[in-house]
Amino acid sequence: METKLILQNDPLWKRLQNFSLDHPNAAFPFSKKLAKEENWTSSFTAKAIEEYKKFVYLCCTLPDGASPSEIIDKVWHMHLVYTRNYWEEFCPDILQKKLHHHPSPGGPAENEKHRSWFEETLKSYREIFQQEPPEEIWKQDLKPLNKQNKSYFGKIALLLGSMFIIFSCTENSSGGLGIFFTLIFFFVIVVLIIKTFSNKSGSDKNNTDAGGDGTFFYTCGSDSSHGDGGSSSGCSSSCGSSWGGGCGGCGGGD
Repeated sequence: METKLILQNDPLWKRLQNFSLDHPNAAFPFSKKLAKEENWTSSFTAKAIEEYKKFVYLCCTLPDGASPSEIIDKVWHMHLVYTRNYWEEFCPDILQKKLHHHPSPGGPAENEKHRSWFEETLKSYREIFQQEPPEEIWKQDLKPLNKQNKSYFGKIALLLGSMFIIFSCTENSSGGLGIFFTLIFFFVIVVLIIKTFSNKSGSDKNNTDAGGDGTFFYTCGSDSSHGDGGSSSGCSSSCGSSWGGGCGGCGGGD
């Protein structure tokens, strides 16, 4: 009860709750566009927007920042498209801070750090909002990054092993093995070509907004021109799309 009372009396929380992403006069408002783009139901979209507001609150109030889930990140990306609403109303009037979107260096070390930050975000969510983060919005796939590759190469090894046994059992084993190794050569070449184009396609898709490394940084810094007294404090949040989710941490001033 005490936590909920603190939230109710928090000016930032009040402003977020009273803020609507849908323009009252829009024939095709934000929520409908988001639902259409992501193929979500209207009820799921409303839930995602509600959780997006909670994420923003965490991002701007926690000392270590906050990390978005994939679903929340999609809402955020869509909001960033509405540049006038985002930069001229949401940031200056509601957050009274700037909330930027910058690329990070990426890499395994960053991904591991992001993974830890996301767990901290969920922990803070439970403490502040006194409830479990809705699984349909906050659930992340935290499987090891190389699991798919291990499965992929395991199947190749099994196939090659089967081919070796078949050809080694032929009457002319030396001739059979010669054909076997020739087939291996061409098979490996084909696999490498397919793998190259597959990786390129996936990389192009994932890095549209990341400048080529698939990782994002979000910075929430103070804006001295909008009623926060020119404070130099701010928070940074980051999202590593290579492991499918969000991450975050606090940084210096904007």
